[in-house]
Amino acid sequence: MPTTRSDTAGVPANGVPQLGAPGGQVPNPVSRPLSAAAAGPPGSAAIASGNAATTTAAAAALRAGGNAVDAVVAAGFASAVSEPGLTSVAGGGFLTLRHPDGTTEVLDFFTAVPGIGGFDGGKQATTVTVVYPSATQDFRVGAPAAAVPGCLSGYLEVHRRYGVLPLATVIAPAVELAGLGTPIDSSQSYIMGLIEDIMRFSPEAEAIYAPAGEILSEGDVLIAPELSAFFADVGRGLVTDLQSERFARPLLAMAADGCRISAEDLSSYTPIWRDPLTVEHRGWRLDTNPAPAFGGAIVAAAVAGARDTSTRAITDSLRAATQAAKGGPRATTGTTHISVADADGLVAAMTTTNGTNGGVLVPTTGVHLNNMLGEDDLLPDGIDAVTPGERLRSMSAPTILTDPDGGVVALGSGGSARIRSAMTTVILRLSVDGQTLIEAVGGPRAHYEDTGVVQVEPGLRAEDLRDLRSRYPVNEWPVTDFYFGGVNAVQRHPDGAVSAAADHRRGGSVAIVPPG
Repeated sequence: MPTTRSDTAGVPANGVPQLGAPGGQVPNPVSRPLSAAAAGPPGSAAIASGNAATTTAAAAALRAGGNAVDAVVAAGFASAVSEPGLTSVAGGGFLTLRHPDGTTEVLDFFTAVPGIGGFDGGKQATTVTVVYPSATQDFRVGAPAAAVPGCLSGYLEVHRRYGVLPLATVIAPAVELAGLGTPIDSSQSYIMGLIEDIMRFSPEAEAIYAPAGEILSEGDVLIAPELSAFFADVGRGLVTDLQSERFARPLLAMAADGCRISAEDLSSYTPIWRDPLTVEHRGWRLDTNPAPAFGGAIVAAAVAGARDTSTRAITDSLRAATQAAKGGPRATTGTTHISVADADGLVAAMTTTNGTNGGVLVPTTGVHLNNMLGEDDLLPDGIDAVTPGERLRSMSAPTILTDPDGGVVALGSGGSARIRSAMTTVILRLSVDGQTLIEAVGGPRAHYEDTGVVQVEPGLRAEDLRDLRSRYPVNEWPVTDFYFGGVNAVQRHPDGAVSAAADHRRGGSVAIVPPG
């Protein structure tokens, strides 16, 4: 088990995890010195994601003549294979889309509370304790912990509406990744090591994620033949929504294992197109994820409320915005993000998650179920306090920025509660400081914890640190870390040239698809 803090690591009783202090923990092994970056001339497309295979799938769609929607859908399916510790087509997410004419919309395909068809009790979810260097955290996993999935429906919905390539072409990279195998990178090795007990919770999951008896680690190859076959069937049109027999029949059969999802839940679930939450800030327009999600509102309020771009000012504004939202959810352990700008001006930002993963696969499909009902942050008052069919809470905030000259940036982040800090910091660096994309993404960050402690990466200016310490208890880390989020962003400049930056903290990857 890697000795590092995880995506939703708890804190000790005193609220100050002492990573970086004398006697602290070993730095995160996936830390890297520089974020990935690339640029291309007018007529190019740009991609930034959390994994090289995910980026390659998106690039393949663009090279085949697809648009940004084809690319993010290809990436979404591929990431279910290449980023198994973070996402799945049985997870949930959000997509913020900016059209060439400047109109923006958000697709909400987050997970929903099951139980529309009733639930008569039965088996309970299993508690698994994840051990972090500075704390432990309990998650409930297994079939009873699964919420109604949204990713599969969301991908199919946005492709039907705006995709231009045949679905089979879009999904082909994911079919190949699952069938022929994809290498596990250091980021996935790290997160799978942290949640090893979940990834091998069931025999079916263990056969995929620990086929030789040890959890897959960096350089190992993940092969998922059932998932490959299922994706191929999706591409052939045999799965058009959650009610399709190829998916619904095996999922509903999991009721015998305590799964709460009913046929009525599947028939009632619909991806929802929403108007974005829009704010203006110093001539920049910010379009982000609206309610019922929390993250977009917190980021928008923090950006608008920051008096300047000093670390203390950003922290003060985030503290006020977070408290106004009553904290919001911490989100979930597994979250990833992809941003794409195509050559025709369509720009997409998509964030997805599978929670901490459920540890169980939908029979005959290879699809890894989420454990959203097993995340206390998403159901603070328990499942009996929520209404079947309603969306669960989320900190995800895929965002589109439009600058005063007409340039556009798509960005988003994984990172649980750190999503709000990472996004706010990067947005202010771009819009106020005029930093380049790589400077804004790669620069040091701070995060205000709900406990009042501020976690700080190395590299902040000495005067910034002094000012921050005058107001808050500060814990300074020895290295940049996975903990501080993973912002992946693309930018279309007013002249049509493009840039991409992907966060080194989470093994980010970029690609430029040149004209022609």
